[in-house]
Amino acid sequence: MRKLFVPFRMHSSGWFLLVLCALFGVGLCGPRHGIAAGFLLVVSLLLHEAGHILMATILGVPVHEFGLCWAGAYNRRANADRRRDEVFISMAGPLMNLSLVIPFLFLPKIGIHVALWNLALCVLNLLPLPSTDGLRILRTL
Repeated sequence: MRKLFVPFRMHSSGWFLLVLCALFGVGLCGPRHGIAAGFLLVVSLLLHEAGHILMATILGVPVHEFGLCWAGAYNRRANADRRRDEVFISMAGPLMNLSLVIPFLFLPKIGIHVALWNLALCVLNLLPLPSTDGLRILRTL
């Protein structure tokens, strides 16, 4: 049986990320709805990592932990044995964000912002920039 529980680690710098997301939400959605929008941004970051974790688990790749730090959400896992599996795991996070776009559009007041943030997370993570899934995919291929 595969291990389904992955420990969560909140770095002390992760609190900075939470505050930054809340401020970002307040800046775009106002004080009344901004905290909720910022919270959903953090949830989106964690769901992105959950996409990677789910695919890694399906493919039998061990995941050691996931968490939040100042740079965002992350997961620590073993490398896949096959290149194809490594690409699938790397693609799963951005695809999770893409799958969240339409449901978030139905949220009143803040939905359009959260949907666009998820679309941006998907696109930016697919670009071959340092620390992105896109660069990991490019290196694997």
